[in-house]
Amino acid sequence: MREFSYKARGKDGAAAQGIIEAESEQAASTLLISKGIVPIDIKEASKSSLGGISFGNKVSRKDKVFFIRQLATMTHAGLPISQALSTLLEQTSRKNVKKMIEQMTRDIEAGGSMSSAFGAFPDTFNKTDISIIAAGEASGKIDEVLVHMADQTEKTYKTLKKIKTVFIYPAFLSVVVIGVVAGLIIFILPQMESLYKSFNSTLPLPTRFLIATSHFLARYFLLVLLVAVAAFISARIYTRTNETGKYIWHRIKINVPLVGKFVALSYLSIFTRTLASLIASGVPILDALQIVSEAMPNVIYSDSITRVKDKVKQGKALSASLKEEELFPIMVSQMIAVGESTGELDTMLQNMADYYDDELDNMTKSLQSLLEPIMIVIMGGIVGTIIICILLPVYSIQNFQNFTPKK
Repeated sequence: MREFSYKARGKDGAAAQGIIEAESEQAASTLLISKGIVPIDIKEASKSSLGGISFGNKVSRKDKVFFIRQLATMTHAGLPISQALSTLLEQTSRKNVKKMIEQMTRDIEAGGSMSSAFGAFPDTFNKTDISIIAAGEASGKIDEVLVHMADQTEKTYKTLKKIKTVFIYPAFLSVVVIGVVAGLIIFILPQMESLYKSFNSTLPLPTRFLIATSHFLARYFLLVLLVAVAAFISARIYTRTNETGKYIWHRIKINVPLVGKFVALSYLSIFTRTLASLIASGVPILDALQIVSEAMPNVIYSDSITRVKDKVKQGKALSASLKEEELFPIMVSQMIAVGESTGELDTMLQNMADYYDDELDNMTKSLQSLLEPIMIVIMGGIVGTIIICILLPVYSIQNFQNFTPKK
């Protein structure tokens, strides 16, 4: 499926624009007409990205959280949406946010819906956001929905930030150690070679291997660097655009020792919080499950939720459907069963999301305290081994001289 941006007119003549998925431009036009929308202009959505790596003016998650929070506060205070947007336009200093607000204001003042105005920015507002806004418009409670949306967006942002926090230190330490190792092999080892030649003896195998590596890097360093960068970009594109590559990478992420459990907890938090938001906003359960499936950052979980949706569609309870999926702990199905029986499913899901957030906080602290010494030992071992290999010939010759019998 391809994405097409469109400008159209509704049955009432109101202007509308947004993004629609279809096989072709003609199929997109037919789909819009079937919805009672008359297309004026349809073109394939341009993507300034390579394999999902964005190079455009996408609004950051932090800016998105601030924007929604401010908009929710103003609308809840009674300001019309167009006036709230105008106020935000004056307050913001970020160019990409300004452009977004200007476009939204034009669309809404031209008679377009708020959901279609937000939908014109799919890189910033996902299908979950648009569905929640559309549900708020339909119920006439857009101010309450925006406040709820702001809370959920902020919590989701914090959840994703926790994931990054865990890996910042190991990533930084890895870069430092790679730089130290490269410096030892490329700069220090060649200076030791003249000393090695004066020994007139066969060097130890580890030292010879390091010398060969040093010569190779000195001659082909740029080539090695280019190959490494190309391999990284290729792997990134493969795991983001190829279904098999994406499936393998996402499966690895949730199965890695120590880290896998942390990642799985973050997905459970996103699942329960997003589903709670949609149900609380009045989105039907089947539509909500479909949106959550598309919103999940892991295809393994996305496929699992799709299977759950199919079972619910056949008449099975949500709790019973989730119980059959190994990715979801038994507690999830049990709590949802309670929510289904009491008619407070959204509240129960919200409570579970808060519980998983607390678990993530505790695990973040545990992982940080555990990963730091592990990384120090591993990296220190690597650097220490290389230093020993460099000094090994010196100690070998010294020991040989000390134990040579005197005549």
